[in-house]
Amino acid sequence: MLLLCVIPLLWAAFMDWKKRIIPDWTWITILAIGGVSAFLFPEPALPERIAGFLLPGICLLLLALIYGGVGGGDIKLTAAMGFCFSLNALAAILFFALPPACIYAKATRQRNVPLAVFLCIGFFIYAGVLFIYGLTC
Repeated sequence: MLLLCVIPLLWAAFMDWKKRIIPDWTWITILAIGGVSAFLFPEPALPERIAGFLLPGICLLLLALIYGGVGGGDIKLTAAMGFCFSLNALAAILFFALPPACIYAKATRQRNVPLAVFLCIGFFIYAGVLFIYGLTC
């Protein structure tokens, strides 16, 4: 399942870096992969996937409405990743993604950060950790 999300996630990161836009097909593809895998594989359970979809999506939406700086594509991509990988896996991906994003924002003095780039970095670190420890997702 992880490997199927590589191309849409890489494309989302590339487009977010170059044009600051995340194409809809990228997050829709990741969400569809999550939907198919929810029926094919019992783990992670559907409630954990739904929580992975709702909690980050709602939190980022509130941040966008209150403070700005979070785009709609970032919200949709993060929610799709949460559904595809589950809340726990998304928490690990964000754990690896947010420190470099904060460093980038501080170093470039930018308020808007291309979050898909850092979600992609976090995803690859997470996938690498799973590979090293012989775990599957």
